This record gives sequence, structure tokens and C-alpha cells, in this order.
Amino acid sequence: MTFIAIQTMDGAESSVAVWGAVVFGLAVASTIGVLLLPRLGAQSSSLRRTVLAAGITAMVITGVAITASSAAVMLEPLQLGVMVVLFLFGASLGVILEFSLARSLSRDLHRLGSAARQIAGGDYAARAELDRLDEIGEAGRVIDRMAVELQAMERERADAQTSRQAFLAAVGHDLRTPLAALRAAAEALEDGLAPEPDRYYAAMRHDLDALTGLVDDLFLLARIEGGALQFRRVTVDLSELTDEAVEAISPVARLKDVRIRLDTSGHVYTSGGPAQLSRTLRNLLDNAIRHTPPGSEVVVEVRDQDGPLVCVIDRGPGFPAEMRDREFEGYVRGSAPAGRTAGGTGLGLTISKRLIEAHAGRIWIEPGPGATVCFQLPPRRPGNGSS
Repeated sequence: MTFIAIQTMDGAESSVAVWGAVVFGLAVASTIGVLLLPRLGAQSSSLRRTVLAAGITAMVITGVAITASSAAVMLEPLQLGVMVVLFLFGASLGVILEFSLARSLSRDLHRLGSAARQIAGGDYAARAELDRLDEIGEAGRVIDRMAVELQAMERERADAQTSRQAFLAAVGHDLRTPLAALRAAAEALEDGLAPEPDRYYAAMRHDLDALTGLVDDLFLLARIEGGALQFRRVTVDLSELTDEAVEAISPVARLKDVRIRLDTSGHVYTSGGPAQLSRTLRNLLDNAIRHTPPGSEVVVEVRDQDGPLVCVIDRGPGFPAEMRDREFEGYVRGSAPAGRTAGGTGLGLTISKRLIEAHAGRIWIEPGPGATVCFQLPPRRPGNGSS
């Protein structure tokens, strides 16, 4: 009995030792796999091969564990055979599932990389369009959103480039015309070919005034666009300011046989820069007078309607419907001869829009007949004086 007990104890101790060795070996193998597989996977050129390698490694470790366990517990050959068959079946199924997963990941990552390369090459219409909810799908959605934003930015850049080219061409035209006239008049005076020198001098002064006005407009627009425009806000009676603008521009209107009528509902107060608002009013009045037929009338309405509102109405050809939203871009040219902007509008409307926006207001063009340009400023807050 004592011998049998000692033999049983020796068998138990041997079994524990075998199990300890098996567990230790599995721990070592698993640790090596965890440490090496990510490094090897990072160096691999195929995600599919990396996933398959990880799966096969796990199955090999599992197989070794089953074999060692079977030896430790001294299974019967039949039991060991059944276990091996089950292991091979599970391993085969695992390989199939891992291959399917690896192929799906590889395909979607390829689409992701292809879209990223196309976008980097300037094809902003490329999209990954991944139908996934995991991190790869999120990366695809981020790339698609980036492509949409880049596409919009590219359109804006192209539009800005086109507008800039048209702007420079129009400015060059408006500079070249008076400069050519000045050169011709100066040469005629130098050569003594001017029959009436006083008329030549008057024409030269007119061309110089036009050049000065254009340069001043360009300088002011550059300050506005550069954010350098600063003005002191004070309480302004918009009706009185409009009356002063009408008086100042009346001589120009009389030369064109155009009447100006001011229609106001009394005092309309706002907070803003008097010089900037006066410049806006004169720009709108000058634009209306230039396009109003002789013998007709320009009406200026000043109201307090949910805030100070000013409308300048003329009987000219009006603004083409397709160009109405672009008239404030500067040097927009419409369809001559019916288009109001035939020959170029200059910078008056552009500057007016920027000045009104600097007052947190808005300016717009209403449909005809004729032309109606309105701007509205925010209501003046009680006690809002200078700032």
C-alpha cells in the first residue's frame, strides 16, 4: 500500500511538472508571437499575408498546446485522433475566415490609398466611399470630406483667379484710355496743333480727375480688403447725410439733365462713419445718374424700416438678371447695349458693398423696371453714440 501511494504521488508530481512545462512553453511562445508579429507585420507589404500569418501562428501554438496536453494526460489514441480531427477542422475554418477578413481589409485599404493618391495628385473628385463602421471606414469618410472641401476651395480659387484677371484687365483698360488721351493732347499742344488750347487743357484736367478717382478707389479698396479700414462710429442722421450727398452731386446731375428727388420720412438715425456712409451714397447716386436717360428722375428714399433703409431708384436700363448677384464684384461687364454694366461699372458698387458690410449692414439690387439699389443698416441701439 505504501508503495502504491508513493507511486501515485510520483505520478501526480510528474503530471504537475508536465503541465507546468506546457504552460510555461505556451507563455513563452505567445510572448514571442506578440512581440514579433507586429514588427514583422509592419515590414510586410501585404496586410492579407500579415493577418494570415498571425492566424496560422495562433493555430500552431494551439496545436502544440493540444499535443502537449494530450501527452500529459496520457489520452487514448482514439481520443487523441478525435482531438486532432477537431483541431484540423477548426484550423481550416479559421484560415478561411481569416482569409476572407484579410481580403476585405486589403481591398478597402487599397481603395483608401488609391483615393488618397488621386487627391494628392490634384483629382479632388476622387472618393474612397467605404461602407464600414470601423476605424478604416472613419478614415475613408475623413478623406472624402477633405476631398469635398479641397474641391470647393479649388473652385473658389479658380473663380478668384478669373475675377482677378478680369479685374486687372478692366483696370488696365480704364487706366490706358485716359493716359492715351493725355498723351495725345500733350503732343498736340507741344506741336502747336491744338486749335483751342483751353479745350485741350480742360479735357486733360478731366482725364486727370478720372485717373485720380480710379487710383483713390483702388487704394480704398485695398485698405478695405486688407482689413486696414478703421473709422469712428458716431450717431448719424441718415436723412441729413443723404440730403448733403444729393446737394454735392446735383451739378453732375444737371449736366446730364437728370433730376434728383429725395423722399424721406424725417430723421433716420444710425451709428456709423459719416465719411464712409457719405461715400456710399455718392457712389450709388453717381452710378444712377450715369445710367439714367436725360430728362428723367433719380429718386432717393430714406426710411426707418426695421433699421435705417436707403434705396436709390433710377429709370435706366436696369441690371441684367443673370449679372445681378455679381454687380458688386467690381468691373463686371454685362451684355451690351442693354446691359447696365456695358463698358464697366468701375469700383463704385464694390466699394459701397464693402463699406456697408463694415457697418454690419447689407446691400442688394432689386429687379426692375429701371434699377433699384438698396442698403440697410442695423437698428441703432438706445444710447448708442460714438464708439
